[in-house]
Amino acid sequence: MWYKRTRGRNLYIVATRAFFQFVSDMLNAVDNNIISPGHISMMKARIYKEVFFEASHRLLHYAGKCFRLHGHQWRAEVWVEGTADERTGIVIDYNCIKDAISQFDHQVILNEEDPMAACLRQFHPVVTMPGDPTSERLADMIAEMVNAEAAGQGLDARVAKVRVWESTSCYAERTYESQ
Repeated sequence: MWYKRTRGRNLYIVATRAFFQFVSDMLNAVDNNIISPGHISMMKARIYKEVFFEASHRLLHYAGKCFRLHGHQWRAEVWVEGTADERTGIVIDYNCIKDAISQFDHQVILNEEDPMAACLRQFHPVVTMPGDPTSERLADMIAEMVNAEAAGQGLDARVAKVRVWESTSCYAERTYESQ
């Protein structure tokens, strides 16, 4: 068992006997010319990345307390499916996902029609989006940014699911069909 401490949380990676047997079988298959290394990289895979960010937002068209500007420690979880790149052996670099999401870190996120955006822009940048910045819309925006990055790199990778947490007890989850 390997152990790593990350951002105050413990991450455990357990390698089971079955996993080692699978790797051994795959290497034997390559050695015996049953499959080529290229076949291994052509296998579909799903990866997962979790990113935390701090941001404030408000819901312009909501008749409740979320109409007022307020902040969260957001948590975004992203699942990406695709074919591993032949050269690198990866579906997409985890940093591409992190970089897309970190554009929201310590930002104010508003509806592009919100009059507050023009006022706040006098003091610092504001992230705007079509419609109110709900968890659902943030999930879609994250998926679009990660998909654009993958396409720009010529990768066969697409976001399968995004989960955006506003707090420890509520999240919005969006799933996307493979195309």
